[in-house]
Amino acid sequence: MVTGDLICISMTGGAPWGFRLQGGKEQKQPLQVAKIRSQSKASSSGLCEGDEVVSINGNPCADLTYPQVIKLMESITDSLQMFIKRGLDAPFLFLEDQSCLPSLHLLGYTSLLITILTNQLMD
Repeated sequence: MVTGDLICISMTGGAPWGFRLQGGKEQKQPLQVAKIRSQSKASSSGLCEGDEVVSINGNPCADLTYPQVIKLMESITDSLQMFIKRGLDAPFLFLEDQSCLPSLHLLGYTSLLITILTNQLMD
């Protein structure tokens, strides 16, 4: 499991999102972002290669197999919200989109909310 900050990524407009995943329960690996397509929704949202996916649209990913994740992703038609864990050595971004945690006020780019929470929330 990646140690680091819990971040909420939001994208709208439907697939293609512009990223590829790897891992899953059957591989005994955390679900991670393997590849980001340049100039994609994922790229402009701030999603990074190596990010560990904690949940997709409120569905925890820790106990999902890769095929279950693909089925879940295929069922999403318009709006994608992912909580991810990003390693401590990754860059920080502060953005104004407040769709994940509306009570927080962060400044910066649109289409991505990065919420820095204590690591204790995930432990």
